[in-house]
Amino acid sequence: MRIGELAQRTGTPARLLRYYEEQGLLAPERRANGYREYGEHLVDRVQQIRGLLDAGLPTRLIKNVLPCLDNPCTITISDALPEVVALLRQERDRMDARIACLSRNRDAIDAYLSKVTRPMIEPSVTVATAADRDAVVGTFVAAFAADPALRWFLPDDGTYPAEAAAMAGSLFDLRVGHGTVWVADGGAAVAMWDPPRSPGGDGVEHAPQTGRFGRYQSVVHTKLPKTPHWYLGVLATHPDHWGRRLGRTVMAAGLRRAEQDGVPAYLETSSPKNVEVYRSAGFTVVEELMVDELPVWIMSRACG
Repeated sequence: MRIGELAQRTGTPARLLRYYEEQGLLAPERRANGYREYGEHLVDRVQQIRGLLDAGLPTRLIKNVLPCLDNPCTITISDALPEVVALLRQERDRMDARIACLSRNRDAIDAYLSKVTRPMIEPSVTVATAADRDAVVGTFVAAFAADPALRWFLPDDGTYPAEAAAMAGSLFDLRVGHGTVWVADGGAAVAMWDPPRSPGGDGVEHAPQTGRFGRYQSVVHTKLPKTPHWYLGVLATHPDHWGRRLGRTVMAAGLRRAEQDGVPAYLETSSPKNVEVYRSAGFTVVEELMVDELPVWIMSRACG
């Protein structure tokens, strides 16, 4: 074939093909009339050259490597200087590092694709019982490990797991008997609600707390309305299940109850990101305040 055809089949400009010839990387045959004849095998050779160039090898090293691409067993190199060998080893190690990086990236993409393309199974949402306590506590501890409010209450990394577990267990125990704790997929996500107080005054009783949690309660909970409302005290999704929208799904059970009762739903958050998430679920900010250095947004969702 002529150089133009080789350029077309390899996607390589003719001027680069001539440069490869000048560097001794391509060796076309000469016809009797003096025209160059490029054999079929040179299509693969050009692709190999371009791959090595893309990998970062200079042409002077590619010239040494090319014979190995055909038949390594017959290689005889008389001028393999120590400097060339050292450079090739350096390039090989660099390629190994790139291959390892690309493999990790490929595996990460595979993992992501496996999650987003798996069949979407409708989550199961149930009213929690005492049997769900351990799963709820585990989800709470994992979900709030970086939450600004909870870590303001529990700033010590060393004691956080035990203290958070104790807090989660206490909040669960207060509400589970009222039938206002819902779990998705056995505890992968949990929503703990306080229902409106009954006419007789019965409801979830929160004991006064001390320290930062006590200051938080004394400020935030006094901002909640005195009129009947549903209060979302805890919404948590285990990090292993983030991205499945389980939080929104499990929260919906309490929202439906609020609508049935004809009363608004309230919550508070210290995360600007969560403010936007709750907005998308129909909540609006009714007050923004500070508890010491912790920002708090109180939000409500009208019934119906």
